[in-house]
Amino acid sequence: MTSEEIRNYCEEALTISKQQGTRGGLTFLIGEKLSLVYYLLKTERNKLKFLYPDNLSRNKENHALKQNKNLQLSYTLTINENYRGIFEQVDHLEKTLNQFVNEIKRSFSHKSIQDYLSSFPRLAFKENLPIEVTDSPEGSSSMTTQDIFSEAEDILIINEMHNLFV
Repeated sequence: MTSEEIRNYCEEALTISKQQGTRGGLTFLIGEKLSLVYYLLKTERNKLKFLYPDNLSRNKENHALKQNKNLQLSYTLTINENYRGIFEQVDHLEKTLNQFVNEIKRSFSHKSIQDYLSSFPRLAFKENLPIEVTDSPEGSSSMTTQDIFSEAEDILIINEMHNLFV
């Protein structure tokens, strides 16, 4: 996503805000566009989560790695080579996220953003993701286990996104 696309999304959100209110604009901008970037970044970071031990001296399972500097170097080089694409994707998504947050802060007031996030809205970007199998094939219940997990995930993501706008 380019800076121009981000600015266009912000302009579109401002137009929506004039027609449907601030919540409508922020639903489009944060609930649909920004949350997708944030979700993708979080997914890519999770792929890298366990590649590097937090502290080699505290990690008893990596005793061989801790004792052998050549093995440490080989491990690091192997990780960097095999996960280069993911590292590049994380860097790109982090830059995009920062640009997005800055543009949103320029377009909307801090109070409007915080009020929107405090309402814990559902994230609209998920509507475009592939639908997974639900617990109830006959569709008799109004809320499936997948719906509950999705809503809980939305709450956690929105809670994390609060920190982006502090």
